[in-house]
Amino acid sequence: MKRTLLLSIFISLSFITVLAQQPAAVRVESGTWVNVAPANSGFVILMPAKPSETSAPVEGHPGMENHLLTLETEIGGYVVSYLQFPEDITDPDRIKLMLDRGREGGIAKSGGELVIETEIKLNGYFGREWNMKLSGDLTATARAYWVKRRLYQTVFVMSPKANDSQEVTKLRRQAATKFLDSFSLSDDLSK
Repeated sequence: MKRTLLLSIFISLSFITVLAQQPAAVRVESGTWVNVAPANSGFVILMPAKPSETSAPVEGHPGMENHLLTLETEIGGYVVSYLQFPEDITDPDRIKLMLDRGREGGIAKSGGELVIETEIKLNGYFGREWNMKLSGDLTATARAYWVKRRLYQTVFVMSPKANDSQEVTKLRRQAATKFLDSFSLSDDLSK
């Protein structure tokens, strides 16, 4: 039960952080994207610029840190988060339950509404993808994966406007797809 609660808190932290950020956004998606691969993170992902990176201890769980990478541009908000648990969890039913409850907790904490959800896999590891509506006319596509002892999450948040041009709408779709589809596992997963 503690892990389920922790997962819910972890996933909601990602959404809240993106929604709370108000830095000057820049349009960089049309330029060269960069590979982002923090040391000992176990993943590589493409982002349109170097993200801000933070980590914070998880309250009530000594030794656990929530790692968060964020970037906001005119096109959207990019979030990657990961957390390492103290033990491997390999039972498929337990992993699916954790992913389900994490999604539910994240949506509830963000005040969002689930639009659609799909079970996905990455290199044989269980995951979820879901789209949701958030307050303030924001929408988000999130993917979460359970890989050995780590929970990874990628989120693309956008704020579409009724007067957005077809070009801007197309750029958002392309940026979301490029970002979310570029997430891959690296060789340092044993750590």
